[in-house]
Amino acid sequence: MLDIFKNLKLEGDRIIWIVVFALCSLSTLVVYSAAGWNFFFSHLIKIFIGLFFMYIVHKWKFKYFSRIGLFLFWLSIILLIAVFIFGVNVNEASRWLSFAGHQFQPSDIAKLAVLLFLARQLSKRRNELVNFKSVVFHLVFPLCLVCLLILPNNFSTAALVFLSGFIMMFLGDVKFKHLFAIIFAGIFSLFFIYLISSSPITKDIIPRSSTWVNRVKTFTSGSDDMLDKNYQVTQALIAIHNGGIFGVGPGKSTQRNIIPYSYSDFIFAIMIEEYGLLLGAIVPILLYLILLFRSIRISLKTKSMFGGLVAIGLIFSIVLQAFINMFVSVNIIPVTGQTLPLISMGGTSILFTCITIGIVLSISRDTTDRDYEKA
Repeated sequence: MLDIFKNLKLEGDRIIWIVVFALCSLSTLVVYSAAGWNFFFSHLIKIFIGLFFMYIVHKWKFKYFSRIGLFLFWLSIILLIAVFIFGVNVNEASRWLSFAGHQFQPSDIAKLAVLLFLARQLSKRRNELVNFKSVVFHLVFPLCLVCLLILPNNFSTAALVFLSGFIMMFLGDVKFKHLFAIIFAGIFSLFFIYLISSSPITKDIIPRSSTWVNRVKTFTSGSDDMLDKNYQVTQALIAIHNGGIFGVGPGKSTQRNIIPYSYSDFIFAIMIEEYGLLLGAIVPILLYLILLFRSIRISLKTKSMFGGLVAIGLIFSIVLQAFINMFVSVNIIPVTGQTLPLISMGGTSILFTCITIGIVLSISRDTTDRDYEKA
């Protein structure tokens, strides 16, 4: 194993590398089963491209990601605004931009950019963030700006970005009274959005608002009624029941052709059906938890505040997204449309997840570097 790392010149946390390879290997097996040969090779190419960028990024000095984060933040703002003007409609949602014949989601760039930006602000302006006005101006306003631009087309991603940003502020030692004020404002905003989502004006501005409300109402309507109305979740639960403890075997899923988007949003259910609770559920859950544990370890060892915040903040957002996806499949929360990181079939999602992990690996290469402020 050590020779493999030396020969490939893989640096940084070796456990993270192993976890990434394990998740990608699991992904190829399940995507092949759920989507077939036509999508399998396309997915495999995307994984290799993602791993290539991870390798490139992990070789950079992590201090440079401070300025890169600033650039990506403003770039993501421009791209998110461009979605409203030039957005391509896919699966009844205008979340994509088309460039050179390829489609990508600017929200994937924004998720990475805003966390790098917040880490930069928390580390460089830590002496200024003593009053609520400064916290709002330097942290809350940029975070909310990105969330508001994502919100009309993708509520779940906006909520995920906000939660990840909030955790970043918590880890960055923002005062508790300021954090409670942010929580209160966030809950009030959610309640307000829910109240106005059914109005004709809101439907014109945010066409998908009625979809969000229907998903929540369906989820809270009662077990039997919910299952009758929510076809995807019902079929996912059937797949999980079919899998049992040990699964029906690789490639033998019966629900893969029944569940819509079985290769992305509901891939967790197909994993359990084919590989059972032991290999299809417990193993990936443990892999994500190991990823989180290693990021915490890197964060604690890193002498740079920027590096420490980035390490745990970025991985936390990946793990949070993973558990949201899994919770949807087992009917713990309403349908969100979030993919399972490094496992679900996707393009920009895989690419930016790999870049995100590459940044964390870069930090783990040199935990003693405190020269980030000169970047």
